Amino acid sequence: MQPLNKVENKGLSAVAKRPKKNKEAGEEFKKLLREKRVTQYKLEQLTGLDKSVISKIATGQTANPTPTTLVKIADALGVELGQLTRIFEQSNLKSQDSATNPQPQKSDSEVLTSINSDFVGREKDIAHLNNFVKQGVKIILIYAKGGIGKTKLAWKYIQQFDLVLELWMAKETQNICSAESIIEEWLRRKFNEEPSQEFSITLERLRQHLRDSSKRIAVLIDNLESVLDGNGKFIKPHRSYVELLRVLADEGAKSVTLITSRDRLYESIDNIQPYRLKGLAVEVWQEFFDNCYIKTDTSVLSVMHSAYGGNAKVMKILCGVIKEDYLSNLEEYWQEHQSDLLKNKDLEDLVISQFERLQQIDRDAYLLLCRLGCYRYQNLPSVSIEGLLCLLWDVPESEQWRVVKSLQDRSLVECENRQYWLHPVICSEAIKRLKPTLEWSQAHKEAAYFWSINFSQIVESEQLQIKIIDWNQTRSYQEYLYFLIDYLESLVKEEDYPEELIGFEIFYHLLCLHNLDNLEELILRNSLLDNSGIRFFIQLIFESVEWRRNLSKSIYELGKCTYEIALIDYKESNIIQSQEGFKYWQRCFKVSQKLMHKALSIAVEFKLDRLVK
Repeated sequence: MQPLNKVENKGLSAVAKRPKKNKEAGEEFKKLLREKRVTQYKLEQLTGLDKSVISKIATGQTANPTPTTLVKIADALGVELGQLTRIFEQSNLKSQDSATNPQPQKSDSEVLTSINSDFVGREKDIAHLNNFVKQGVKIILIYAKGGIGKTKLAWKYIQQFDLVLELWMAKETQNICSAESIIEEWLRRKFNEEPSQEFSITLERLRQHLRDSSKRIAVLIDNLESVLDGNGKFIKPHRSYVELLRVLADEGAKSVTLITSRDRLYESIDNIQPYRLKGLAVEVWQEFFDNCYIKTDTSVLSVMHSAYGGNAKVMKILCGVIKEDYLSNLEEYWQEHQSDLLKNKDLEDLVISQFERLQQIDRDAYLLLCRLGCYRYQNLPSVSIEGLLCLLWDVPESEQWRVVKSLQDRSLVECENRQYWLHPVICSEAIKRLKPTLEWSQAHKEAAYFWSINFSQIVESEQLQIKIIDWNQTRSYQEYLYFLIDYLESLVKEEDYPEELIGFEIFYHLLCLHNLDNLEELILRNSLLDNSGIRFFIQLIFESVEWRRNLSKSIYELGKCTYEIALIDYKESNIIQSQEGFKYWQRCFKVSQKLMHKALSIAVEFKLDRLVK
């Protein structure tokens, strides 16, 4: 991917090796203005764009207007954004094909990823789509949560086809066009044929055109979730879309259909290949930010990428905000926003829209998503399926798996190796929605019980056993010392022990259950101390801090002694012995430091001041 040219963005896109002029696009643009009976002056008034921007587009001096400019023009002219975008992208492709400078032929993925400078990191996805097409798949359903880049990928992919049939599904149910009207429009505009009054006959005419066409045809259906119910089926007013998809899935069709959706489709239609689109890799984020001249030589970018799940739309939003409001200072932005991932209004709207839609079409799945905000996903980054099922206390057991699958199909819960978790940005919104409700306490109660079962299983499997050192293996004091430090270094490598981590999670849920902020507050609640389980976990936390702190002090003293002996050896010119002594002291110091650091982090986690001091 080549870097962007260093030009100031004033409604024009800066792209690498792009034709500076595109008269064909200009003529198409002026033709559209004439059809809409809008002059360039009137368009300037409607959009608020500078007249020079509009003039350059109309004369072909601008090869590729920015997305913001295109959105303003599309709104002013009352046309679909896809119709307007296609004018420039198809013309640009033709300009590139007619260039006189011969170059080696590029692969499909190379051509597609070079169409727009903001289309990055999807080479593997394009390769997957190519493979599906080669295998004879007729319909590919690209599904993912909002902002991942489904529409962008699908739109770029279909630019290689000769003829494109588009269906941009309205987001509001009342504004959705019927399948009948869509097919009629396709027949009239794309195939110059009048539709029949009988829907079945109209479908057959479309089928024949798809079979007989000498052109490579692509069909794009965007935002399919608008016509799906909570079970992934078409809603009753629009069941005719099932028949449309069956025609598009016809084995004899010389077409490929790409569908984008936030939800999976579950209709009895053959030849549909679901493809879950994942977030962009951190390397892609880095490339994008570098092209925007934002320094990324910091660990902050990786943390941000993980927090937002590699979301493509979030990447672009963040880039714009950081450039405009933080003078391209990535670290300054993150310092202000890391405690509230949805502080930016655009990011908040993106996440909220997904929660609200889920609330409307699948209330059980919505409640589970909110309840999953009770887990921390920190020391223990994921939970087993039992950790999800225990939160479905009001859902019949026969329905529980369906609810979990509903979240998975919408990519709102992550799953790998039968372990589940929420991305931080989704978790943040889940907590906001769960905390004010009565279910906050119930969710923490169920979660504490879930972890307690895990704790019991660990105890029963004897994972609490500590390795016993056989000191008889040592033959000298020197050998004893090295045996000891080797053991201690192996000990601090395992900073966390399963029984401790689960115990900490149980205690966290107990604090939330009783609306307490820290362990000190709980100790002052005498009524709670009557509970033997609570007393046990309080003792676990104290012991987890104390054994590390005491061992840290002992190792430090041992190291100090070896340091003093090493100094004596050095003065007596016992160089080899002194070097060994200094190395041993350094090893002791590192072990001591790690143990003390972990002890303090546990104390700070539960705000236990007496142990911090």
